[in-house]
Parts: sequence; C-alpha cells; structure tokens
Amino acid sequence: MNSDSEPNPQNPNVPPENNSNASASSRREFLRGISAIDAIRRESELAIDDASMEAEAQAISQDRQSGYLEYYSKNAMACEFEIFFNLHQYKQAGMATMEAFQLIDLLEDQLTIYRDHSELSGINQTAFDQNVVVENRLFELLSLAKRIYLDTQGAFDITSGPLTRLWGFEKRKGNLPTQSQIDEILPSIGSDQFSLCSHESTIKFNSANLLLNLGGIGKGHALDRVTELFSQQGLENYIVHGGQSSVFASGNATETGTNPLPPNTESKLASQLGWTVGITHPTLPGQRFAEVYLYNQALGTSGSARQGFYHQGKKYGHIIDPRTGWPAASYLSTTVISKSAAISDALATAFFVMPLESIQSYCDRNPDVSAILLAENPNSRGQIKVETFNLFDANWKQLN
Repeated sequence: MNSDSEPNPQNPNVPPENNSNASASSRREFLRGISAIDAIRRESELAIDDASMEAEAQAISQDRQSGYLEYYSKNAMACEFEIFFNLHQYKQAGMATMEAFQLIDLLEDQLTIYRDHSELSGINQTAFDQNVVVENRLFELLSLAKRIYLDTQGAFDITSGPLTRLWGFEKRKGNLPTQSQIDEILPSIGSDQFSLCSHESTIKFNSANLLLNLGGIGKGHALDRVTELFSQQGLENYIVHGGQSSVFASGNATETGTNPLPPNTESKLASQLGWTVGITHPTLPGQRFAEVYLYNQALGTSGSARQGFYHQGKKYGHIIDPRTGWPAASYLSTTVISKSAAISDALATAFFVMPLESIQSYCDRNPDVSAILLAENPNSRGQIKVETFNLFDANWKQLN
C-alpha cells in the first residue's frame, strides 16, 4: 500500500478518498505513478486474443468488439482488474482509471482480513467487546450482505470463513475434516450473530468466535464503487472486469457490425447494443459455454471447477454451504445478472448452494435478477443441463 493511502487521522473509519483535505501534491504524485499502480494504456487497435481471453471466466467477445478499445489493468484483491473503453471516446479515461485504481487500493486496505490494520480486521478484533463505529459505505455493504443472508435463508454468509479454513481452501490445500470438527465450528457461523445499528452506524458481535470475511462480495463492491466514480466523471461506455468472476458493463461498446438482438423483440435490451461477456465452459478449460449481452448490468459467476480436491475418488469443491459446513455439489457453475456487481457476486455464491426451487422462488420475487445455472445432465454423460431464470432468449447465446 502506498503512503498516500493512510487512514484519515480525523476519522479512522473514513477511507482516505473521502478526505477533502488531501493535498494536491499527493494527487499529482499518485497520477505520475508513484503509487504502485500497474495501469497500462494501449491507444492502438486491441487485437483480442481468443486463446488468452477464453481463459477468463468473463471475457469480451471478439465478434462484438471488433473496433478499437482502450485498455487498463491492475492487480488487486488477489485478481486482475481490467477496464475497457471505446478508444478515443473519452479524453479523461486515463486519469479516471488511475483514480479508480487508487480507489480499489483503498477499498482493499479497508476490506481485507489479511492486514491487521484494516477496518474489517479491527471489527473482527473488537466488535464482541463493544459497539464499533463503521465507515458509512462499509456499513452499507455489511447491511447488504446481511439482507442477502436473510433473503437466501443463510446461503450467502460473510461469517463462513472458518469453514473455508477448516477445509483447507484458504491456502488452497484441501483437507477433509470430520463431521465433529464441522459441528464444532457451525455454532459460530451465521450473519444473524451480529447486529447493525443504522442510527449510529455501529456493529456488535453476539458471539465471541464470529469473524467477518467479505471475499464473496467485496470485489463486486469495488466494481460498483468504480462505476459510481466513472458516472461522476461523465463516463458512460465502458466495461470493468474483476478477475475471472465479476464484471460490470456500462453503456455500449463501439459496434462495427450489426446488432445481434432481433428487431422488435420484447427484450429489455432491444434498443441497446451493450457489451458481450463470455461464460466459461464449466468442464472444458479454455472454451466458452455461452455469451451474455449486458447493458448497465453486472454479472457474477461462481463455480468449483478450478478449486477443490479429490479424496477417495470424490471431488470436494471450494464453495461450502454455510448451513451444513459441506461443499455444495448440485451445480457446475452459477451465473447471476443484476444491476449491482456486489449483488451479482453474492447471489452467484448463494445460488450455488441453494436448491433449484429456492432459486426459482428468489427470482420470482426479484424479477430484476437473472440467473444461468449449469449442472451435469444425469441422463447424458458429459452433457450440460441448463436452467435459466428471468433471462430473455435475445439476451444470451449458448455456444456449446
């Protein structure tokens, strides 16, 4: 973390980007690259390499993005953030992206549990002993996480980190625990075990062993914050990727071909070109299973194909049902589309451990949420079974 990202001394709960007294010299130093930002800018034709892009769970499609793009990237939050603009559309794109990357750094420093000085680490250390005042935007994120926990009957839970550690997934070294070990941890799991006071913006733990981990929603939150920043700066057309599982697409890509959406369709995207995002095949590395057309929407994907371990011939994936303590195995991947990257990420995780009828019920209650579920077809070995909810045929295309 660079020296320009220290907490606000007047209020340690306010991230530095909200400090209006930040010196102009610090801003200039940052924009000259003294902060460790590895943004790269290419103002020439971006020849999208299918071989490399296919390796990403969310990738920009070549046949839709045949024009010029301006590209920036940065490593943060244990993934690569990528931002694409239509080339030469915005003179301020480079400066805005540098500010976005600084914001991501600040958010990581606030949300991570792997730095003792982070605000979330401070909450974990003291919230059982006392009410802890939380920075406003982090308080909103915790409130959202708890609401999704309640709406999914506990399928999404930011307190499930100890189960991930027990199974060895935290360090990517699989370990098969005993049922008694799982039972010992389960009483300390559950977002109903912390209380939020909206009037005071405080959090209080009701269990001494409770630990919060925002890994399932923090990256999406960062994308949402970047879109807010870009909106304030008048940027409308861009796409932001957060690693292999999260994306937010705003406005339209430069389109040199024809609109892939059928004319006079009832699709909510009928009048928009948007951006094309690929969904990786859950069992065939390097291949896409489908493409989705996004306009002012976020997409999140969860899957266990790349992380897990085998024990006595059985695979145990890294996505654990926080209610049982055991890895979920009903689906190969779950993809959720909504207006928020944080919501899409959280729901993709929740849907991965929820039964089909519960997902159907959730989508019926929330028509602005769309989902694509991929599972093994029990009637045909090697074939993929597809379930979709609130998704128009014109808004996506299955490739395999």
